[in-house]
Amino acid sequence: MIATRSPASTERALLLVDVFSHFRFEDGHDLSEALLRTASTIAALVSQCRRRSEPVIYCNDNFQRWHDSWRGILAYTASEGLPASSHLLEVLYPASEDIVLLKSRHSAFYHTQLVPLLEHLGTKELCIAGAATDACVLCTAIDAHVRDYRVTIARDAVAAATEERHARALAQMADSLGLCVEPGEAWLSTVDA
Repeated sequence: MIATRSPASTERALLLVDVFSHFRFEDGHDLSEALLRTASTIAALVSQCRRRSEPVIYCNDNFQRWHDSWRGILAYTASEGLPASSHLLEVLYPASEDIVLLKSRHSAFYHTQLVPLLEHLGTKELCIAGAATDACVLCTAIDAHVRDYRVTIARDAVAAATEERHARALAQMADSLGLCVEPGEAWLSTVDA
């Protein structure tokens, strides 16, 4: 976690899942290209949330590097990753007011500090962005949903290795779970009742 002061209580937060990776796995190149296409949209969401003092929470894979800090993990993705890795770090690197958590499995909720953090912040609504739509984003969205968070998937700020997998996961989240799947800008324009 990098925030040095306690963030103000807010009912909304932006949750970025696995926006940093080395992409050295099956379909990794395709996923890196897809995530690069969303990077400017994710950066715009991050910027708007920071401006509005809404928490920006990164939850990233630790790649089984148990002794590394989050900074070490991000450096590892840049040094060992595909060219996209360095570009994503340049565009999306956490600011001092952001919160960074590490995870070891698909869901950002699984054995992480995310639940107590969201309780501390008073968060009731999450906008999820990142990768991969059909894996870690999907698992995180399901876990958020079963915990009764209002969940929005920023459809223009999530990525999968193929368009088919991306579309299938978005449809599952909307149709089967009843989650809101809309552009990130639409989520930014909503105001809690």
